[in-house]
Amino acid sequence: MQASVLWKPGGPEALRFGTVADPEPGPGEVLVRTRATSVNRLDVWIRQGTYRVPLPHILGVDLAGEVVHADVTGRWKEGDRVVAYPALSCGKCPSCRKGQESLCPTIGILGRERHGAYAELVAVPSENLYPLPDRVAWEAAGAFPLAYLTAEHTLSRAGVVAGETVVIFGASGGVGCAVLSRAVRRGARVIAVTGSPQLVPRLHVLGAEEVLMRGSGDLVERVQAATRGRGADVVVDTVGQLMWNTGLRALTRGGRYVIVGVTSGAEAPTELRLIYTRQLSVLGGFLGDRVDFVRLLEDLARGRINPQVAEVFPLGQAVEAHRRLDAPHLGKFVLRP
Repeated sequence: MQASVLWKPGGPEALRFGTVADPEPGPGEVLVRTRATSVNRLDVWIRQGTYRVPLPHILGVDLAGEVVHADVTGRWKEGDRVVAYPALSCGKCPSCRKGQESLCPTIGILGRERHGAYAELVAVPSENLYPLPDRVAWEAAGAFPLAYLTAEHTLSRAGVVAGETVVIFGASGGVGCAVLSRAVRRGARVIAVTGSPQLVPRLHVLGAEEVLMRGSGDLVERVQAATRGRGADVVVDTVGQLMWNTGLRALTRGGRYVIVGVTSGAEAPTELRLIYTRQLSVLGGFLGDRVDFVRLLEDLARGRINPQVAEVFPLGQAVEAHRRLDAPHLGKFVLRP
């Protein structure tokens, strides 16, 4: 099969496209022909060596494709359209038994703990596959799993309800767009923050009531002005270090801060008095549970989710897609074998 393979840590050029052996499914696994995947920040961190994996390695968290052979359980047959739940959990620990797979102590991710979807064929645990409705285009399906799973789980963790104000840092990225979409669906008022002025009109189209530019004036004052001095109920931060203290100061008393990404860095000094005197809650949002994924698939089937695709690349151009990730874009870069 053809695959884009990581041979050593480094820049985008560390990915090489070529022929490798077809994967052989193990017990309880299904062979899937990849029809679409997408580029995630996790792929970049693995490529750079932040997460160390045995090399050579095939990246790719998101998987949408077709079953190649019927599996022994009879659950899947050749040609079935499927999408993969990207979390790899043990299924046996107390968290898994309670349906909280994202808290599994041995949690893994497709494309990190095992070879992913930057390939024509992928071996996937049967239990991780779910039916993909015929009406969903491959490109949309490839942009869907990780971003929307993270968004849904994050908003649930934060307890976002109708009428609340949610500020999103990094709103134009894949996860940011998904958070925006799902927050609007919950009836929240969204203030999107981006560093790309050309994307402002498109963020309004997605449902943001206000769009603020990162680095143009005091963001805290602008959030205060947009909320009539009250501040935000929730901040969802995909950026990390750069926005941490700004986000804390932008919250109303009793507000909730959810960190879901660290694209600008993972360490930031904190004024702890700001947290306890204003009774702020700081939460982490990581992956999501199967119940989140099933709920999302129902909305995807009903056309209530429209994953934003910035551009589609052939799998052989994964290097270019990685290079483009730091340029202004809205949504996900999708790879198609």
